[in-house]
Amino acid sequence: MKVVQADARRLAPARDGELITSIKTRAKMDGDKAIGEVYTNLKYAPYVEFGTGPKGQASHSGISPEVSVTYKSSPWYVHEDQINVGPYHFQKIGEFYKMYGQPAQPYLYPALRDNQERVSKNISNYVRRKIREQIK
Repeated sequence: MKVVQADARRLAPARDGELITSIKTRAKMDGDKAIGEVYTNLKYAPYVEFGTGPKGQASHSGISPEVSVTYKSSPWYVHEDQINVGPYHFQKIGEFYKMYGQPAQPYLYPALRDNQERVSKNISNYVRRKIREQIK
């Protein structure tokens, strides 16, 4: 899991900050099945992974084929008080920004896809080592 986590952090579009530090791992048992997860709880993380709006729909290669994403096909408007326009915050009245979304910037799925073989080998080596310890 740590291999996938490190790769997801490397592939994330920012070099530092909240998104990268939010990429975590956890392991749990579900009956007899062991589950390892690499995840982030940031509300905006799916928008980065899958993209948004017309731009996301036009550019979403690299996302998981197991995920079906629906994109808003037309632009939308956001009032200036809903956007951080800089440190000065000059008062403007009635300005809206036309939003077309953002392209997908996958980082979680490619990290898993690119490391599947390595993760499988790590698990096999771990199990083999534990079996040898029990035989001795």
